[in-house]
Parts: sequence; C-alpha cells; structure tokens
Amino acid sequence: MPADRLRITTSRSGHTNVEVDGLPYHSAYDPDGECRKFYSALPLEKVDVVLHFGWGLGYSSEVLRKRLKPSARVIVLEPDQELFKLFSADTKNAFLLKDQRFQFIIGDQACRFFDTWGLDHCQENDSFLWVEWPAAARLQPDLADRLKASFRTRLRDTAANLLTHFKNGTTYFTNAIANFRYSSDPVAGRLFNKFAGVPLVLVSAGPSLDRNIRYLAGLESRCFILAVDTALRPLLAAGIVPHAVVMADPSALNASHIIGAMPPETFLIAEQAVDPAGMAAARKRFLFSVGVFPDSLFREFDRPRTPIEVWGSVATAALNLACSFGCDPIIMAGQDFAYSWDRDYASHTIYHNDFFEPDSPRFVRAPDVWGRMVPTTENMIAYRDYFVRRFRATPGIRFINATEGGILTEGVELLPLRDAVHQACGPRFPIRQTLEACHRIQPGTPDLKGHLQLVLSSRSTRCGCLGGFLELAAKEALLKGDGAGIESAVGWGLSEL
Repeated sequence: MPADRLRITTSRSGHTNVEVDGLPYHSAYDPDGECRKFYSALPLEKVDVVLHFGWGLGYSSEVLRKRLKPSARVIVLEPDQELFKLFSADTKNAFLLKDQRFQFIIGDQACRFFDTWGLDHCQENDSFLWVEWPAAARLQPDLADRLKASFRTRLRDTAANLLTHFKNGTTYFTNAIANFRYSSDPVAGRLFNKFAGVPLVLVSAGPSLDRNIRYLAGLESRCFILAVDTALRPLLAAGIVPHAVVMADPSALNASHIIGAMPPETFLIAEQAVDPAGMAAARKRFLFSVGVFPDSLFREFDRPRTPIEVWGSVATAALNLACSFGCDPIIMAGQDFAYSWDRDYASHTIYHNDFFEPDSPRFVRAPDVWGRMVPTTENMIAYRDYFVRRFRATPGIRFINATEGGILTEGVELLPLRDAVHQACGPRFPIRQTLEACHRIQPGTPDLKGHLQLVLSSRSTRCGCLGGFLELAAKEALLKGDGAGIESAVGWGLSEL
C-alpha cells in the first residue's frame, strides 16, 4: 500500500477511517451516522439497480442492505484499487463480497465499465439510481462526470430502443407471419467461423463512400464485401457486386433499397421479420433474429433462429455478423455516422435526389476524422458508440476505419481505403463457393401458423409462444400491467393470422 496516498486513522466514534491523498474518505466523527444521513434523502426502497461510484471502507453497505428491496442490485464502481484492498482485507466484510446482490468493479475496469456494459441483465422497467460517494467525487471529479455521462447515454439508448419496439412491434409481427414461407431457409449461424482470416469490407452508404468506392472494384475474389441494404445500389453503380447484403429494418421503405436491384449471385442476410417484398427480392437468403418472437415458435419446432444484436442501425447487425464470420481484418467504408460534406447519403441510393438541409436545428455537431465539426444526430452518435464498444470487446480482430470521413475515430485504426485493401487483400478466397456450400435448405415445412393460432385462441402457456407474442406485440401493455390491452393484442394477433 503506498503510504503517501493512504493513511489509516480512527474516527472520534472509534471507527476505522482512511485518508486518501490527505482527504478523509469517511466522517472524522461518525462514519455510520454519516451514511445514514447521506442516504436519507435517496429513494433506495424504490430502485432496482444502484450504480455506486466510490466505496471506501464499505460503511454504506449496512444502510443499503437494510433499505434496498431483496431483488435490487448494487454495482459498485471503485476506481481506487488500493483503497478496495483495504476494504476486502477486513474479514468482517467477507459476507458482503459473497452477497450476489453486490457486484464490485475495481480499478481500470471501473474506469472503462461503460465501454462494454449495455445495461446487461437489466429489465426494461427497472428503476436506476446513480450514487456518488462525496469523497470519491471530490478525489476524481472528471472520472465521476465521465462515468455518469456514459450511464445517462446507456439509459437514453435503452429508452430509444424500447420506444422503437413499441412503434414497430405490430409491423414486425405481420411481417414475420408473412415470412413463414421462408421458414426452411438456412440460418445465418451456418456462416459463423467459416471465413476465419478472410478480410472483410463492411460497406455502408455514408456520403464519404463517393470519395473512395472505386478502390473496391475488382476485389470480389480477395475480400468478403458485405453491404448494408442502403449501400447496394451505390456499389452496383460502381460495378461492384457484393457477396451479401444485410437487411434488418421491417419497414416497406427500407425494402426499396434492394427491390429490383438484388443481383442473383448476391445473398441476402436478413432479420426474419423484414418487409416480405424485400425478402422476396433475393434468390438466396440466410436468416437471423433479434431475440424476440417468433424465436419461441421456431424453437417449439426444433428450428432455433440465430440471434444477432441489432442496435438501432443495420450497420450494427452487419458488424456483429462480420465478427461472427471470423473475418479479420474488418474494414469499414462509408461508415460516417454523420452528414459529411453536408450530405445525407452516398450517390445512387433511393434518396439520391431528396432535399437535404444541413443546418437543420435537429442536428448536433461532432468532430470528424479531420478535426472538423460536422452535423450529426444523437442517434448516429449512439450507433458510433456501439461500434466503439464492439471494437473494444473484440480485441482479437483488427478493425480499420477506411471511411475517410465521419466521426468514427476511437478504438479503430484510421487508414485510406486504398491503403487498407492493399495491406489486407492478398490471395484469392473462395467466398461465393463457401456461401453456396453453407446454403442448405431445411427439409419439411412446419405448421407455424396453425400452432400459433391454437396458442392464442386457448391462451396456452405450455410453450413460450404466448409470452413471446405478448413481449413483441403488447410490450407496453405488459409493462403497464394493462390486462385489457393484452387481451386486445391477442385478439388482433388472431385476426392477423
């Protein structure tokens, strides 16, 4: 223990105290009384998750254990590793270290906690409370502010995803049942780890794509070209046929990106509830899910879906697929997350001639790869932050941002696309042949619709299908405990079937 930083003292009440850099961490008079007073104004009894910055010698534990409900959790962020050693070395604290309601994140892990944590193991209706121990906030104010801002971002993003769920749940269901005709198509999991060491270019349709798309021409045999749906038409206009296109948005407008444009040799990797016209636009498909209904229905027929995290943007799904394929390096092109050059998309998308107002008040400004402030949105920044978290959570893969514009600068190498592909794309790879070999239609056609009608009509809970349907189509009613809303959703589901 560095003696010049930490000094053990005794409070007037007789309790052990510690000075950190000359600052008493707990009350010099009565640490227990200090805790009772500090927490007295906080609604501890109502919260489900407490994020607690600073812990010290653990005097807070007694108040928290008495006042929190039994199901509540406490995530302690203690950036001072030496200080935590003092707490954990005290044998009377051993019981708390074994208490499953308390999770201790220590040292550098605490400083980087929100780089990878996305409200894991939390429920949509959980109530959160951020708590800063006063001494910890005084000792490390910048870190406290940064972690608190990151936590607010996670809550904002979760709320946005939940609102999207409320908005799209019914569309998702109607698309999913229309797409039952594709239930025998292979799942995307067939492609996992089939492209180990193959370089992949993830192409999005950001405005910077116009600057360097030409460098992808002729590389189809030397790297996996994986396009998001909006990037298909710009690639084809440049004479480049991608190996696969990823689609996840359930809207009919989104399907327009590929309808009438999908080359017969290009595979569609689609979320199972995209618009049926988009699904029909491809000759060959691999399907994935986002972990919601009708997954439970497919499991009932022993046909589990491949879950892929889609975090608000199809690009996040494409990134997660690329990582699962085993590709390395993963090179990003057209991934601006901003309105670079005061434009919304690359040329040749379906929005090519739409009016765009770069000075709209809905935009915020963020620094791009050149240090210039460019217009973007809070949602785009959230998607950018997801990419950064994914990079940091996958240290075994080399990630290169070759967009040559936009705001993606953290956790990734920055290279011009010409240099990136020159470095990465060496020998030929049998990419199309591998895709073909993995594309095996499953035999038989399960009666998905008949089973679901029976479940909804009888309100049967024997399988997980009723619960899965309600989680998708009646999420808001479930969270509110609205019985009438739940019954209305079941009736609507039967009418759709």
